[in-house]
Amino acid sequence: MSPPDDDDSSWSPEPEEFDPTSVEPDAFDPTSVEPDAFDLDESGIDIPEAPDPTENDVPPGVRRTFWLIVLMANLGLLALSVGVMIVVFRGQLRFGGSLVVLGLLALLVGYFRYRNHRNR
Repeated sequence: MSPPDDDDSSWSPEPEEFDPTSVEPDAFDPTSVEPDAFDLDESGIDIPEAPDPTENDVPPGVRRTFWLIVLMANLGLLALSVGVMIVVFRGQLRFGGSLVVLGLLALLVGYFRYRNHRNR
């Protein structure tokens, strides 16, 4: 930081001339705030309530299909990514390749289940 111009009379290089209280903000006076300014009208506020999580409005077939698709997608992505890494980094083509095939099959099963359920 560069020093101010020569014509600035408020700046002094002498540390004993600096008054730290001159730069402090005024203290907050809590009595200066009107108490009615923060009172909220509780009757005018509409607070929404969360739905009851115990209500089960999803048919069991849809729920089962959903979780099957989630499982197939997770299994497919995991097997595919680990299989590719085993082939590339370890050079184990048979084991890594079988994981890649398993991952692709799981992703295809999940995709076809999704398409079948969507077209119903």
